[in-house]
Amino acid sequence: MFKYPKGSIVKHKSGEIKGEIVNVFEQGDSPTGYYVKWDDGNHSYHLETDLSWANIDRPRMHYTQPSVK
Repeated sequence: MFKYPKGSIVKHKSGEIKGEIVNVFEQGDSPTGYYVKWDDGNHSYHLETDLSWANIDRPRMHYTQPSVK
């Protein structure tokens, strides 16, 4: 099972740049990898150990559709 589902808001451990998980790559015993779209517009691939939740209080998800409430 992977830690960050698609749409999760994460940050890179090397700094404060934040991004959204676009795709998750999980294959058997290989480490889980994530394709991330960063706030600066770049995309890159990272292992789970390179990332952390953007907000330590609780996980946040990116939703493209407004709430119906």
